[in-house]
Amino acid sequence: MMNPGMVLYDMTLIDHIVAMLVCVVAPVLALTSRQMAMEDIRLEPEEKIRLYHSNALLLFVFTLVVITVWRLPGRSVIALGFDWPVLSPVVLLLTLAVVLFYALDYFFQYGIPKWRAKTMQQRHASLTFVPTNTKELLHFVFLALAAGIGEEIIFRGYLIHYIVYWTGNAWTGILVACFFSSALFAFLHGYQGYKSVIKIFFLAMLFAAIFVLSQSLVLVMIIHTLIDVLSGWLGIYILKNFQQQDEAENETEV
Repeated sequence: MMNPGMVLYDMTLIDHIVAMLVCVVAPVLALTSRQMAMEDIRLEPEEKIRLYHSNALLLFVFTLVVITVWRLPGRSVIALGFDWPVLSPVVLLLTLAVVLFYALDYFFQYGIPKWRAKTMQQRHASLTFVPTNTKELLHFVFLALAAGIGEEIIFRGYLIHYIVYWTGNAWTGILVACFFSSALFAFLHGYQGYKSVIKIFFLAMLFAAIFVLSQSLVLVMIIHTLIDVLSGWLGIYILKNFQQQDEAENETEV
C-alpha cells in the first residue's frame, strides 16, 4: 500500500501539554457548557454578541498558541495545512460528499412542512445561542470564521499530526488519528444533542480525509466556515417561524 505522505514529527514537552489541554481540559469544559445549554437561559442581544466575540477571540488566541508551538522546533506550516490543496479525484469526491450530506440533512430537516415543524421544535431550546436577527448574524460570522479556521488547525492540522506521532504514519495509524480527533471534535459539540454529535463525527471524518489526502486545510476551512454561517442564518429563519406560529395561536385564542 502506498505511503500516505504524512511526515512523522517528533513531539516536545510543550506539544504534550497542548494535547492535554485539547484532549482532557476541553472535554471537561464542554461538559460544563453542555449543562448550561440544557438550562433555560435567556441572553440579551448585547450579551449574546459579547459571547460571540469572546468565544471567537479565545479560539483565535489558542489557535495562535498551537501554531507557535508547532513552529518552535522548526516544523513547516505547510505540513500543518497552510498550502494549496492537491485536488485529486478522491479529494473532489469527498468534498462533493460533504456538500451532498449537508444538502440532504437540511432537506430532511426543513424540506417538508411536517419535518420543518419537528426540527424547529427540537431546535427551539438552542435559539438562545444562535443569531436571531441580521445584526447578531454579522457578529456570528466573526465566530464562524474563528471556528472554521481555528478548529481545523487545532483538530485536523495539529491534533492528527500529534496522534500520528503515537500511532505511526502508515494508513492504519492515520486512520486511528482521524477517528480519535473526529470523535473528540464531535464530543465537544455534545450540547447540540446526540443526533448532531453523530452527524458532526461523520463530517469530521470527511474533513480529516480531505485534509490528509489534499495535504491542505484550505478546503475544510472554507466548507466549515460556510456551514457555520448557514447554521446561524437558519437560527433567524427558525425564530421567525416560531414568532409567526405564536402570533397565529394568539389570534386563534382571541
